[in-house]
Amino acid sequence: MERTYGAFTVLTQEQQDAFVEQAKNTYMGCSYIFDLCTGLRLGELLAVKWEDIDFKENQLHVVRTLRKVKDPDNAEERWHLEFGTPKTEASRRTVPLNQTAIKLLHDVRKDQLRNKLKAGSAYEDNGLVFATQLGRPLDPTNMRRTFYNICEKIGLSGLHPHCLRHTFATRGAENDIDVRVMQRFLGHATIQETADTYTHVLTDLKRNEILKLDKAVSY
Repeated sequence: MERTYGAFTVLTQEQQDAFVEQAKNTYMGCSYIFDLCTGLRLGELLAVKWEDIDFKENQLHVVRTLRKVKDPDNAEERWHLEFGTPKTEASRRTVPLNQTAIKLLHDVRKDQLRNKLKAGSAYEDNGLVFATQLGRPLDPTNMRRTFYNICEKIGLSGLHPHCLRHTFATRGAENDIDVRVMQRFLGHATIQETADTYTHVLTDLKRNEILKLDKAVSY
């Protein structure tokens, strides 16, 4: 069973492994795996461009976000996708990339080159890392729908894509990443926001650890 901390849910390690394997069978499932490696918000994830990736230093610069907006002056318009800047200074950040993320990016680039050749002049090169097969921005609504489908196939329900970000933070707590470092990874404006996550996780970890001492003292 997935674990719930406060108002959010995270995947256990076993569920995360199952999610990753299922995501590999889905177009752009790599974006969810990348999210588990970086803890990006969905809008940040879909706005990543190749120019934001520093392969020399193995890091990602978060400098923009993608969102669905509606023109208030156009009653006939439904919604459109729009790039914007992160809302807070803390959200503009540099996130180090582990080897899993780097390997994934190289695979994405290979697939993208194949899509460009196949689409020819129909391909719209927006410089996006995660894009449609024609190079266009991915619709956040479609990404959520695909996420739900992946979860359903591995027997999970009631989850939101944001749980991947919380799962990233939880894995960090489980592996002793300092809360102040995680704050910078996540782009939280205050350390309290990050600490709330860590407090819940560490309480759970301590509860499990004390069980190892059950037989240390006989009574």
